[in-house]
Amino acid sequence: MKETVFNVASRRSLGVLSVPDKLDASVPTVLIPNTGLEHRVGPNRVHVHICRALAQAGVPALRLDLSGMGDSSKGDHLDATTDLGAAVDQLEASGFASRVIGVGLCSGAHDLHQLARRDPRIIAAAFIDGYAYPTPLFHIHYLLQRLAEPSRIFKFVRRRFEETDGDEIEYFQQPDRGQMSRDMDLFMQRNVSLWYVYTGQVQHVYNYPEQFFDAFPALRDRPGVKLTHLRTSDHTFSRAAMRSNITDQIVQWVTDGLRGGFAAIPG
Repeated sequence: MKETVFNVASRRSLGVLSVPDKLDASVPTVLIPNTGLEHRVGPNRVHVHICRALAQAGVPALRLDLSGMGDSSKGDHLDATTDLGAAVDQLEASGFASRVIGVGLCSGAHDLHQLARRDPRIIAAAFIDGYAYPTPLFHIHYLLQRLAEPSRIFKFVRRRFEETDGDEIEYFQQPDRGQMSRDMDLFMQRNVSLWYVYTGQVQHVYNYPEQFFDAFPALRDRPGVKLTHLRTSDHTFSRAAMRSNITDQIVQWVTDGLRGGFAAIPG
């Protein structure tokens, strides 16, 4: 495995490309955009672990700084979707496969969703702690959690009567449920393989394993749609065991998909 700087000149963005010792040009590249205010290494360097493990498994992987992040210059127009599309263009022009698999955490999941809507070269995508939609059972769990911890009720009431300090950061705005359903229909028409992953630290928006399928029941039995609830992992994979687990699962999902699950997708 070797690593090289990857320069997307058209967007003045940089990344690091992890390449297998024996590169098969037909194997899709995994694309991982930066997340939130973290640059391409990801929180606790989890993107580095994932990319290197993928390269060791024979799959090239690019961890990318979007414009204005990390080592990338701030362009005249910041647009994550355009940045990612330009990276896919550059990969194709550099002799890599035209098909791409996306892996995104938090805002990176949002950016990949938006890219997948526009770019048919995205054949599969894993969204970690991305969009989450409430269900009746979510609200029941939410209430029970607060009843079990009276201090949470006090904090909830206090926030309703106090002014916010303005320090909260909203990294993305998810589409409404109707738009999400239309997007999913589009992905199904294009046979995009999808994996939705939620950690145990996003209880305020996702608090039980089957919530995604309950929100979109038509996807429950669809081939190529996978759902995982990592209840014991936090949002930033702060412990080595958490990073090892998500890395192993991503490598398994990608390699299994390339052996069969993604095979039905036209090149």
